[in-house]
Amino acid sequence: MKNSIQKYFVTIRALQVILLVAVASAVTLGQNLGCNFKPGTITLNLTGQSQGTNIVTYIVLVDGGNVIKFKSGLNSTTINNVTVGSYKAVAITWDNSQANAPVVEVGLNLNNVDHCWKSTAVDMSICDCNTTTNSITVPISTGVNPQYVLTNGRGVIQSIQSSTTFSGLNNDVYNVYVACGIGTKPNLLVGSNIKLVTTSDLCEPIPLPYVVCVAECAPVICMPMTVMKLVK
Repeated sequence: MKNSIQKYFVTIRALQVILLVAVASAVTLGQNLGCNFKPGTITLNLTGQSQGTNIVTYIVLVDGGNVIKFKSGLNSTTINNVTVGSYKAVAITWDNSQANAPVVEVGLNLNNVDHCWKSTAVDMSICDCNTTTNSITVPISTGVNPQYVLTNGRGVIQSIQSSTTFSGLNNDVYNVYVACGIGTKPNLLVGSNIKLVTTSDLCEPIPLPYVVCVAECAPVICMPMTVMKLVK
């Protein structure tokens, strides 16, 4: 059955298996991108998936044991009531007219979901509010000529400064890195992405996460995802 379904999709549809790419969650050049979301409603950008009357697509969040903890609605990009934790996001799709259609439910192991196309797993970190003011102060680094680098949840650099205090922040997810050493660091620029900064330029490559919630811990959307189909 599985081979016949795959042959049908390869023959009829140009886009086949799902490849899920998250800008904000990749581990790049030795450093990771820390917190991505506040808890609550998580909305992801989903593009490139097959369309059709019988095509079914879900996004699920799985834990370290590959157990489904959260699930979007049918053909939806929104997952509700996501709690603090580390997850992997996976997009899955299938033709619902096939016999023995797969079952995707919270509590099931994603490894046991068959007859469908699954994306690569994308790391996500849901972090709780840890400051109720619009400023944060990070520990002093012992590195040479430290520069404190503030990014948002997508890894985009918001500020670079020698001071350990960042003020005037909005409700959002932030991560702080420390760049050290003497000399020019061409990719260390406001508006650039921290993943472009080489690990050798960072004396603190593992970021300190901060979730600013001045008024309330409202959900913040900060991680775009793209889905494309390829053959599994």
